[in-house]
Amino acid sequence: MGVNLKAKLNLLKRASFGFVAMVVASTATTASAETIEVRGVYAPRYELPSDVQLILIESFQGDLGQDVELVLSNALSEVYIRGEPYFDLFNRETQRSSRVKVEGVDGTIQYRSQAADAILRGSVRSEIIERDVDPKKKRECARRDDDGDCVERREILIECSELTVRVSPRIALVATGGHQLYSHSSPLVESTRFCADDHSVPSGLAMENEMVEELVEVVRRDLAPVESVRDIRVMESRRNLRREDRDAFRAAVRATQVDLNAACDGFLAIESNNPEQVSVLFNIGLCFESSADLNSAAEYYERALAIDPGRDYPTQGISRVISRQRAEADLAQRAQN
Repeated sequence: MGVNLKAKLNLLKRASFGFVAMVVASTATTASAETIEVRGVYAPRYELPSDVQLILIESFQGDLGQDVELVLSNALSEVYIRGEPYFDLFNRETQRSSRVKVEGVDGTIQYRSQAADAILRGSVRSEIIERDVDPKKKRECARRDDDGDCVERREILIECSELTVRVSPRIALVATGGHQLYSHSSPLVESTRFCADDHSVPSGLAMENEMVEELVEVVRRDLAPVESVRDIRVMESRRNLRREDRDAFRAAVRATQVDLNAACDGFLAIESNNPEQVSVLFNIGLCFESSADLNSAAEYYERALAIDPGRDYPTQGISRVISRQRAEADLAQRAQN
C-alpha cells in the first residue's frame, strides 16, 4: 500500500504548482498548525438532475426581486468547475438561447437551438420595522466641586430603538415539464439595537444589501458545487500510541508542512503496530483524500470512527468524501448529456 500511495502523492505533488516549496519557505518565518492540503469539488447541498444545465431566469417580483435576480444571476454564471461553466443562463429580455454545434453525417457543421432545461423564478420582499425598546441607563455627573471633581451623580435614561429587517424569499427552480426541482422560502431576519447617544445609526438599506448577499450565497450553494482548496488539520493526539512509535509519529506530523510524501509514508509505517490508533488512521485517510483516492480515504475514516464514535475529525472527513464522490458522479453524468 505504501508504494501505491507514494506514487499517487508524487503525481499530486507535481500537479500542485510548487505548493510544497511555498510551504517550506513560509514555515521558515511563521508558525502554523500541521495541515494537509486537499483539493476537490464538493457537491451542492441540493441534488439536481444532471441534465439541468441551461436555465431560463424569469424576472423576480417584489421590492428586492430585481436585486436578488441580478446578484443571483451573476453568482450562478460565475460557477466554473475545472475551467468549465456549470450552468448556461439566459433571460427573456435578452432572448438569448443556447446553440449547440452538431456535425452532420456528411461532415458539415450545423447549429440548432436548445430549449431551457429549467426555469428559475421567484419573488423577494422586505420589511423594515423600527420600534422603541427599553431605554439605556447611564450615570453622569450632576455636580462638581471647585476642583472639578464629581461630588454628585445621577442616573439618566437614554432613548433606544431596535431596527429589524425581514427578507422573505420565494425562489423556485422548475423543470420545463412543470414539476418543481428546488425551492427556498426561509426568511432572513436581522435586528440591531441603537440609542440616542450612539455615534451612528444603522441603515435598513445596508442591512438589506447584506441579507441579499447572504440569501444569494445560500441559493448558490444549494444549486451548484464548489471547487476549493482546503488545509485540513492532522490529528496529533498520541493516546494509545505505542511508546516506541511516538517519535516517528511526531516526525510525520511535522513533515506534513515540508514533505507530504515523507509524512504519509511515516504514518503508514507505524500503522501495523497501531492498527486501532485514531490519529494514525485519520491521518492516513487524510493522505488518501489529498491524493484523491476517495474510497481508501473513506475506509480509513470509517475505521477511525468505529474506534472512537462521534469524533469530529473522521466524521467531517467522511462527509467531505461523500460530497466529493457525489460531485464526481454528477460531473461524469453531465459530461455525457
